[in-house]
Amino acid sequence: MRTFALMLAAAALLVPVPSGAATSERADALGALQDVHAAVGEIVRIEDGYAVGHAAYVRAAHRVLNALVGRRDDGYVRSFGDPGDGIGTLGHLDRMLDRTETYPWTPAVEGAKANVLAAAANVQDAIGEHEMEDYQADLTRALANIALVVGRDSQDGVLGGLTGALGTTALGVPDGIRVASGCATPSRAPAYGIAGGRLTYVALPRRTASTRVPADLAIDRVVVRGEDVVLYTSAARDARVCPHASTALRGRMHLDLAAATATAPSVPYTASQAHAGKAVYAQYCVQCHGVDLQGTAGPAVAGKDFLTTAKGNKWHLSDLRAIVFENMPFSNPGSLTPAQYANVLAFLLASNCYPAGARPFPTTNPPAFARIPIGPVPGTKPSNPKTGTCSVR
Repeated sequence: MRTFALMLAAAALLVPVPSGAATSERADALGALQDVHAAVGEIVRIEDGYAVGHAAYVRAAHRVLNALVGRRDDGYVRSFGDPGDGIGTLGHLDRMLDRTETYPWTPAVEGAKANVLAAAANVQDAIGEHEMEDYQADLTRALANIALVVGRDSQDGVLGGLTGALGTTALGVPDGIRVASGCATPSRAPAYGIAGGRLTYVALPRRTASTRVPADLAIDRVVVRGEDVVLYTSAARDARVCPHASTALRGRMHLDLAAATATAPSVPYTASQAHAGKAVYAQYCVQCHGVDLQGTAGPAVAGKDFLTTAKGNKWHLSDLRAIVFENMPFSNPGSLTPAQYANVLAFLLASNCYPAGARPFPTTNPPAFARIPIGPVPGTKPSNPKTGTCSVR
């Protein structure tokens, strides 16, 4: 098992773990993930470090096992130390499954437990190996099983693992946050919408939404409603989640979802920025992309053809930003100031008929940009119907 490949595998597992409450199923789910991180960290350290000899590798494997199973398990050996919290991934999962009730997250936790046991068996095998190649093969199998414990935030049920359970069920609601009916449109933010134990939405104040989006939330649709941003999960579209809600109630929720595609996306830039960006474009960009932005030596950067291509390629604002900030001008990439790049992005957004607002286009790259699609803007009337562009004056 090569160190580089192992580090890549480990990096994929080390998803962010937000802080949780002291005693709750959510706290146990987060604790289980933290112990998983500790176990993977031990594997990475021994493979990427300078320790040599059979004893060092056996010690590392014992520490991995301790983090996975916890001190109440027969496989726990205290003398080797514990990089986790002592409860172990298995201990946290057992506490969650000790409840007599069945929850929407139960299948994911049951699947995670089965994969923890499989990973622990792989590590036990590694402890008994005498050849380094066999030891590394066992730990590779352990990492594969640990990946299934972590799972994916976009998947519910057994395949979602712990991350999926946190991203799609009530398990993802932090302590102290208001919980509202997941079968109704949110009345105020912040709030988590729950229906039948499933997480249907997270409503956040618009001014802070970009910095408060839960790391493990499975976002299906983003809707801007006045001063709030509502992040809907796929459960919001599932009629089985709200079987007792009135038709009118579900209708309002679906209309709210439909609003995401019926109105222009909210993008940050000001009219004065777009005007300044027009001068930047004329100096550094026009020779390749043309006065009408339809392209000469380079491709079109605004209008019907550009927006259709962007939509087909599933570009987001983060992609457009990366192309401009990192690769332009073509003859001298990265040569403009951050402010110049921000201004020319504002000009391109205005030329593509995105409405201006009060917030300037930033010189930084907010995470929210990865959730703003680029494509034809609903409800707009281009000033040049032939090219599909809007004039910037």
